[in-house]
Amino acid sequence: MTSLTRLKRVLSEVDIRAGMADSTLPRMSVSIYSGVQRRVEPAGEASTAADLSSYKVCRDGDLVINRMRAFQGALGIAPEDGLVSPDYAVLEVASGVDRAWLSYLMTSQPFVSAMASLVKGIGGIDAGNVRTPRLNIRDLGDLDVAVPSASDQQAVVAYLDLETSRIDTLVEEQQRLVDLLHERRDVAWANVYRSLAGSAPIVSIRRVISSIVDGPFGSSLTSAHYVDEGARVVRLGNIGINEFKSSDAVYISLEYAQELEAHAVRVGDVVVAGLGDERMPLGRAAVVPDIGPAIVKADCYRVRPRQSVSSEYLAWALSAPQSRNQIALLARGATRARLNTSIMREVAIPVPDHSVQRRAVEQTALMTGKIDTLIAESERFIELSRERRSALITAAVTGQIDLQDEVSA
Repeated sequence: MTSLTRLKRVLSEVDIRAGMADSTLPRMSVSIYSGVQRRVEPAGEASTAADLSSYKVCRDGDLVINRMRAFQGALGIAPEDGLVSPDYAVLEVASGVDRAWLSYLMTSQPFVSAMASLVKGIGGIDAGNVRTPRLNIRDLGDLDVAVPSASDQQAVVAYLDLETSRIDTLVEEQQRLVDLLHERRDVAWANVYRSLAGSAPIVSIRRVISSIVDGPFGSSLTSAHYVDEGARVVRLGNIGINEFKSSDAVYISLEYAQELEAHAVRVGDVVVAGLGDERMPLGRAAVVPDIGPAIVKADCYRVRPRQSVSSEYLAWALSAPQSRNQIALLARGATRARLNTSIMREVAIPVPDHSVQRRAVEQTALMTGKIDTLIAESERFIELSRERRSALITAAVTGQIDLQDEVSA
């Protein structure tokens, strides 16, 4: 039998701070795809170095919600005791309700949509530009949920545990394939670069560029300046690995762009990323295509090459595996988290004559083109698998699947 009840009758928020006594518990994070799990600390950064006294304690079996990304399904059941961000919500599940069933219910599409309607922030969820979004737990508690019998909850959990684990295994296999393909891509690229390094002079970037500028910092350029059209703002997300990503375009007015003229970019400039991670590394670079009037944002560097080096080669060389490694070492020794223009000037690359530069870029593009196609196909498979997983959860928790037939099949 299914009963309709307010969510606050099956969930109660708990707010226990770590203090010094519990700060040895593992840090936990919440993701859209994997729920609650131990946080993976960046290499060389020990979690004990941070002050965790204000973090919240979650206990094994608690429901943890990332309030900023709840409208995207970022929640799950804690698999062990741990510490979570002070901004997360920790909720104790009432007895008589299967925790796993509740987690599945709350990541189903209808429920995620209901949570999205409760999110408050600046901007709009529909437009994808909401800022500082937060889910109020009191509002969440006022949602009505249909709670089936204990046996039906268990049947849903048993079915979804089996089916989603199959999908998760396929996704993990495809993700490993993507990682291997990226490694093969880097090996091919590194071999071309290595052959140049053995025959061409190694030159610091400062000797082959006429200027390097950063974007305006702080309040000089924020999202509050964005308008529907005008001068393009080149942001970190637009800088791929030797690839300019034209999507996700934002603009400022032409009048304000004139005031920020010192940060302007034009066709043929090279833009360099001053922030990065494992997949989108520090120092990756791209040639700016014809995007009209534009400026760079903070942590994006505009590099203007001299005649001795082409824009295409400079972006290729800075994005090459050897340069990525070099930049990571330079940045770690100076600022740890980001590049600056002084570091960029000291990066050294081989600089052959223009004909060799052109051949190196073309040769690499030829070798990596097929690999890029395979990567794109695998990433599409992962995306479709995740869509299938989401649809399956929704169908099961809303009674669209006859679990008796599934069990007997």
